[in-house]
Amino acid sequence: MSREACVDSDSIFVMGPSYAHRLVSEYGEDLSTKAYLFADPFSMPLSFDDREYTVWDPSFDSRPTNELLVELSWMREQVLQIRLASLGHGRRLVPVSEFLDLCRAVDPRSH
Repeated sequence: MSREACVDSDSIFVMGPSYAHRLVSEYGEDLSTKAYLFADPFSMPLSFDDREYTVWDPSFDSRPTNELLVELSWMREQVLQIRLASLGHGRRLVPVSEFLDLCRAVDPRSH
């Protein structure tokens, strides 16, 4: 990823608050207006306790595939909802810029 790639994109979906913090600290705060938390880009987070809003990468999980499919089946629906929102239908996406101070409280290297 580079700043140029981020600037050229319409939206940036990060897999956790630490990634949002790292994005804005390394590539610029202006990107927070088009960055969203993939786990729930439709609501305003009040806290990031217990790693809320963090999406775990299944490639590092040693559980059987059938267990992972059950746990991660919500992702497909999430992508569909995000697509609708990006087309102007459905719920409003809440950008990181609206809770940037909360993201700054998270260690950017804690992912």
